[in-house]
Amino acid sequence: MPRCLALPLSLAGLCLVLLLSGCGDASDLGVAAGRYRLQIQGAVTDTLAGPAVLRSARDARVGLELGTRDGPGLSMAFTPRGTGGAPDAATGRYDVVRAALLNAPRTDSLPGLVAFLSLPDARFEATEGHVSITRAGRGAVGGTFTLEMTEQAPALPTSRTIRVTGSLRARRP
Repeated sequence: MPRCLALPLSLAGLCLVLLLSGCGDASDLGVAAGRYRLQIQGAVTDTLAGPAVLRSARDARVGLELGTRDGPGLSMAFTPRGTGGAPDAATGRYDVVRAALLNAPRTDSLPGLVAFLSLPDARFEATEGHVSITRAGRGAVGGTFTLEMTEQAPALPTSRTIRVTGSLRARRP
């Protein structure tokens, strides 16, 4: 093979390998650091996006605030498995549990998740689903979630349900 063709062919081969193997992180969440995006379907349909903040809470609980304090958004709290509440070691799947189980005494508490969605005219609580924390580092977490939620409106004869899916990359303020 002529020498003038060897370099372009080897560059083309390298580009093909990078294209086939994928450049960057295979678990790319599609949201920027410190942001979230979610889809709501069911009795209410909407798409929300905005800031995502990681907060450590009392009793080794990790809190995630998706949205602004005064606007619509999703609040999640979970208890990491055996990490002493350290969000940088919290990778894994956390299933929705009743708030009473998450608030149990430290020796009885289960790893789990509670979540609440606030909209301008409604508030929903997670009844089923999970969050998967796929990345964890110093002061930051990333993950995806799928939640079945029921409206918290005792005055209504029937409660509305929704399904919320999305991704997040939260970091400490």
